[in-house]
Amino acid sequence: MKKNKKLISYAFYLWLFVFFSCESEPDIQPPQDEEMFLEDYESSYNIIQGEIFDKHCISCHIAGNTYAAESGLILTTDISYESLINVTPNNEKAAEDGLFRVSSAGGIQGTNKSFLIEKINAPNMDHFYDDHEEYGNIMPIGPLYLTNGQIGFIWDWISEGAPDTGYVANIAFLDNIERYDPEFTPLESPDSGIQIHLGPFEVAPQQETEFFYYSELNINEVKYINRVEIEMRSGSHHYIIYKYPEDFWIEIEDSTERHLRNPDGSYNESVLSIMAHQVFFTGTQWPQLDVTFPVGVALRIPPNTGIDQNPHYLNYSDDIILGEVYTNLHFADAEPEHIAEILQLNVIENLYLPPGDTTTIEKTFMFEDILIENGLDPLNNTNIDKVNIFQLFSHAHEKMLVFEVFFIDNGPTTTDSLIYYNDDWEHPPINYYGEDYLYDAIELFPEEGLKLRATYYNWTDEALAFGFLSTDEMMILFGYFYTQ
Repeated sequence: MKKNKKLISYAFYLWLFVFFSCESEPDIQPPQDEEMFLEDYESSYNIIQGEIFDKHCISCHIAGNTYAAESGLILTTDISYESLINVTPNNEKAAEDGLFRVSSAGGIQGTNKSFLIEKINAPNMDHFYDDHEEYGNIMPIGPLYLTNGQIGFIWDWISEGAPDTGYVANIAFLDNIERYDPEFTPLESPDSGIQIHLGPFEVAPQQETEFFYYSELNINEVKYINRVEIEMRSGSHHYIIYKYPEDFWIEIEDSTERHLRNPDGSYNESVLSIMAHQVFFTGTQWPQLDVTFPVGVALRIPPNTGIDQNPHYLNYSDDIILGEVYTNLHFADAEPEHIAEILQLNVIENLYLPPGDTTTIEKTFMFEDILIENGLDPLNNTNIDKVNIFQLFSHAHEKMLVFEVFFIDNGPTTTDSLIYYNDDWEHPPINYYGEDYLYDAIELFPEEGLKLRATYYNWTDEALAFGFLSTDEMMILFGYFYTQ
């Protein structure tokens, strides 16, 4: 009975994730404790730090994040300037080309020798990828590129010698809020695998579109997936693929858009009733995803599997936009040594946010808790003596300020170590761990665990708790793991 209760709870939490994440309302920004106007900053560089780095970059370029580890670049206020000026970039090709992260030479020489200009110049994307494919990706990762004005302001600052004091860049650049919108490029079909194509479909002006689309994968034997690629048109809030239990008894209409809401805005009860049975398979809140699992690890797909695609698009413009998604599921060459499991840790009962206040919530999940929360009851899986976590990403709503995850060692005197950090609720970073990735492997043994800590600012005059809307809150950690 206890096991059944846990499995039911697990399925229910999976349903809660998609239900909550799909209830996005138009963005409501919290008031800042001390609102900063451009004239309040002490220098051009302080404007870049406060208005660009702090708001668009440090969710990735902060200690403990994959991108920071890969690039070696941290852009938090305390060390950003020293990390940029006349420092050779970690990118080997950029270093060979004689670039600095930011050159202080000034003029054309300064801008031509600054790797930062190459990395943020989204309107020059064709040149970037055609001529410098080894330079990595345009930053920030799209579609949230910097505005043309922000790029111009940084360019002007560098051309003036990139000083850390004084007003040298023209503030008028920042009046230009236009942003580069890249052309959507479909994925090429995998050599060995399945390509799933959804759309194009229309998203009406001043509305959100979210639906489920069920289809059979048409495979007649067990397959294993060791790489997933996803490419979405601009405007997506998230895209998730679900599958159902192998003995699922409910028939779902094939190749039909089953919208979460009826035309009058009410919920479609026939859709809601099935969501509790969905099993998360893969997905992303980013417009592009390309993840290869560790060697010897793969997701299992049984024969005659059907998948439910769940796109969620937001359109607060006055024009119709198109949504479209391509997904490639790459087959492993052989049966893997380990089957990937879904990691999901939920904080529900502790989530209470008093009005007009900042609240920090913590919850620790020890080894056995993690097994139980993810459907592996230790009483029936006594051979599991290690959990290997190779992916983590958080999910919360608009009141979230910071979401952190700590590794809890079983040593009585050791300090908890930070393994995940996120300060962007809409676009949480996805971290990967293990010998195939930048971060060290996360191996959990009995008497060890994970501590989740999230800080929220409830700027409303009402207390908030775990709820369906983005104006409510949530606190969930997702990822993949395998057992030893």
